[in-house]
Amino acid sequence: MKKIILLFYFLIFSLSRCCYAQITKIQLDNGFSFIHSEKKKIGLVSVNLFVKGGAAIETDNEAGITNLTVQLLTKGTSNRTLEKIAIESESLGASIGAGCSNDFSEVSMIVPSDNFVSAFDIFADVVNNPTFPEKEFEKEKIRTIAAIKSKSDRIFDVAYDEFNELIFKNHTYHKPIEGYQTTVSSLTASQISDNYRKHFKTANMVLCIVGDVKIDAAKKLVEKYFGSIKIIGTIEKTKKEQQKIDSSKLSKKICTGKFQQSYIFCGFPAPDINQKEYVTLKIVNTVLGGGMGSRLFETLREKSGLVYEGDSFYPSRKQISDFVLYAGTSKENIETVEKIFVDEIKKLTEITDDELKNAKEYLKGTYLLDHRTIQRQCWWLGFWEIIGKGYEYDKKYLEDIDKVSISDIKTASEKYFNPKKITTVILK
Repeated sequence: MKKIILLFYFLIFSLSRCCYAQITKIQLDNGFSFIHSEKKKIGLVSVNLFVKGGAAIETDNEAGITNLTVQLLTKGTSNRTLEKIAIESESLGASIGAGCSNDFSEVSMIVPSDNFVSAFDIFADVVNNPTFPEKEFEKEKIRTIAAIKSKSDRIFDVAYDEFNELIFKNHTYHKPIEGYQTTVSSLTASQISDNYRKHFKTANMVLCIVGDVKIDAAKKLVEKYFGSIKIIGTIEKTKKEQQKIDSSKLSKKICTGKFQQSYIFCGFPAPDINQKEYVTLKIVNTVLGGGMGSRLFETLREKSGLVYEGDSFYPSRKQISDFVLYAGTSKENIETVEKIFVDEIKKLTEITDDELKNAKEYLKGTYLLDHRTIQRQCWWLGFWEIIGKGYEYDKKYLEDIDKVSISDIKTASEKYFNPKKITTVILK
């Protein structure tokens, strides 16, 4: 056991040294931001482009438009068809993908460093010159609608969507990122094109390049493909009335479904990523649901065997977040599990010194382990930058974890966790 622990800490130490090499940030005259970190002799380069906004900037009537837009970026450009993008990328050993979250969209690429220059031409073409072909648009829309329908077969997804609709009912976060079947069905290719032109502006973008490429070479390519773009601007702000969340009272919804089991979500509105309690609640979440040594695992699985899965999570969001406890269990145990959730919430002010120490080590360890690949190192730099903390926070986050005290946890728990104001969704 001691050898395993020593090996773990050696791995963490090694990762902490390799993750934080020299990092450079450059902002071009047109507002485009570029972050670079060289990793010598690894033979790979990872690229991530982050675009401000994400699903949070959508209206309810266009829910899913951002996700559909980014999925279509690789389906054809003014210079390349879908087939040509695929053939050229494969011949270079490059993989290009795109995705969407609440607060940002992203386009990513991983490629052997010897082929970086050629692959970056394809990457920039996908970002700068998409044509959103009508044929590919219809195919992608059908795939998205099929994916939305398939969620009805997954109990977690059904319950979680219901929970988000309840806790974020007056906020733009209430919508699923992929949208609704009705809204996606009504979208047109022209709407997708308009959405792209509206939000894919240089002042909204952060590009990260991490890997076996020197800063001068990377900068030259970035300036070539993104420095001459003249369209600049910022995204439109979401309407003020969308930002309100009523956390002053208990809210509960019981749903019926087709499943043999039951599911429960309980939670509270929680601070966004830029609030001072953010890291404190990350530690609280680790104590409550961080792995097999957490309180929920011990109470719900080890001692009672009440659930087949159960945990907690606290998403890192830009506007507001939520702190959530969830569990899947049998229908006859759902009330017992709900009572345990309330009891555990009441005990969050009673975290011990040992729990705090273990939670800090677990949180730092899992964070560093998620930096094992250059893809994830690249992603984290861009994530912190686009979310508003700055790329430097990739390292400072670990320092902030160490600063959290028992007093900080008690204060934050008393502020945010009131059992009389809990939001609950039960799917039976």
